[in-house]
Amino acid sequence: MSTQEKSRSKRAKHTPRHEVISLRLNTDRLNLLKRSQKALSDQLGRPVSLAEAAFLVFEQRAVEQDRQASRFELLQAPTASLEAIRAQWESQHTLSAAQWDVLAEYVLAGAEEGRQEPPAALPAIPSRESYLALLDAFEAVYQHRRRSASPHVWSYFGNLDGYQTTTPLSATDAGQRDQALVDHVARQRRILQNPDRWHAPGHVGRCFQLAVLQEDVASTELDHLLAVYWPTLWGLAARGHWVRHHQPVRPADRPAPQPLQGSLPGPLTAGEFTVSFTPLRDPEFTTHINFGSTRRFTAIVHRYPELVELRALFTRADRLAWSGTYFRTFRPVDEVSPITTLWLKRQEVSVDLSDGEWQALGELLERAWQHPQLQRLLRELRLQYGEQGSDGHAA
Repeated sequence: MSTQEKSRSKRAKHTPRHEVISLRLNTDRLNLLKRSQKALSDQLGRPVSLAEAAFLVFEQRAVEQDRQASRFELLQAPTASLEAIRAQWESQHTLSAAQWDVLAEYVLAGAEEGRQEPPAALPAIPSRESYLALLDAFEAVYQHRRRSASPHVWSYFGNLDGYQTTTPLSATDAGQRDQALVDHVARQRRILQNPDRWHAPGHVGRCFQLAVLQEDVASTELDHLLAVYWPTLWGLAARGHWVRHHQPVRPADRPAPQPLQGSLPGPLTAGEFTVSFTPLRDPEFTTHINFGSTRRFTAIVHRYPELVELRALFTRADRLAWSGTYFRTFRPVDEVSPITTLWLKRQEVSVDLSDGEWQALGELLERAWQHPQLQRLLRELRLQYGEQGSDGHAA
């Protein structure tokens, strides 16, 4: 083989080959492609073949198709995907469009699924503060939409309980509809800000997800717009993962960490009560509440959401009846020496506590919660389990 032939053979081996495919189109699809061919010929000012038209149409949709394919792939392994999203945001403060889509999907789950609303259930999950921040995040995305006339205004109104508006919405004036939506969002915000009364927030999570997916805001712009809302968005997304999959955002195949024993405080005591901790997998631990020698009973709090609710129960300013996921309380109003009955749903037992015992146990639990050795663990657990109510923040 001559030197020239060897050179051609070498180039042939290293030159990438492009796939050639053939498509069988029915009449409707062929006519659609021909219309696209004519439109592209007019736009480019030159003849365009059917093959080139098909290629150009595909190129125009390539970014959208890549985003959809990436979103689908990420949703096949949601735990690993969300953990990667959190790690990337913490290190780079930027996400891809598909990652924002996945985050929005789980923000929707955290805001809408399995939520607790007073007075039927306590604490409020998500909290009033989270709904307000999510409403602001939605409005920020909507205000930076690519098209001035959003085709989704009607959906936003419906999801924000705006079926009846003070001014009829125009079917032809996009500016009027936009201003009406902005005014309605402001009204919803004022209602939610009222601390004296709980108001159902509507489906704010659906609005946020729809805006992220459909308003054509670039991922780099979302990075900038939503950075200030990241703690709320992640808290809702992690909660959504917990609600849907019943596990924290912590892959099960992660190598076992070092034992937690040295990271946990020793037993804490107040009167008859003792609170102690058992190490599990970092940062997980169980909390043991011993009710003293008289009752000879120990309650075990297994997971972070249960511990958050117990703390919220004891830190309330009032002592009204409580109906949560893990605990219930009952307090007779006609007793001379009031007793509060604490019902532990998971263990199916109840404990009667006097006012003095209630206060002592509440102060002991708060002292345990604020213990410096627990704070690192509580912060990490909140990131893994997401929001569990307004009292779920580590101090």
